[in-house]
Amino acid sequence: MKKLAGLLAFAFALACAIVLTQYYGSREPAPAPPPPPSIPALPVAVSDATTAGASVPVTFKTQLVALDFASRKAHLTLDLERDPARAAPERVWVWAYFFTSEASGRYCAGEPVEVSKPFAAGNRASVNVEIKVADCPAPRNASSTFYARVNVSSESSFAARLTEQRISYDITQASPVTIEGAQPKKR
Repeated sequence: MKKLAGLLAFAFALACAIVLTQYYGSREPAPAPPPPPSIPALPVAVSDATTAGASVPVTFKTQLVALDFASRKAHLTLDLERDPARAAPERVWVWAYFFTSEASGRYCAGEPVEVSKPFAAGNRASVNVEIKVADCPAPRNASSTFYARVNVSSESSFAARLTEQRISYDITQASPVTIEGAQPKKR
């Protein structure tokens, strides 16, 4: 008897839901109130400086990275590409940090380097950058392998530098580095 009463209550609730849905679904919605009178917008001048703006996306591919211990500099060759539908950035900043598996948790880097008018000749550019680096761990032997992670920003030098939380020692996402002028560490 309880099961029959439960079944009847369910059927009644379902029928009520169907009737209410049809009732409210067939009603015409209330007309929208008329929009308030608008004030004509003032024209806004857009200059090339605005459209060449701060955060134009730039993709890059690292072609060559060399770390020169003798001169405490890194040399990078990058291929840059930008979206042709957007204005070319006036400048980009390139930053890189270097690490080796021999010095776990340590990296060396310099300040981001500004590259002016990288897209003067079109949507693609190849750039060579020289970065001063400091505090690089000395290689232990001639076969020591260093890696670099590179970042490029069209926003600012601050945006080019990765935060400590984004520093990664994963070699699968890094570029191998050619070592120059290294003196193996003496034990």
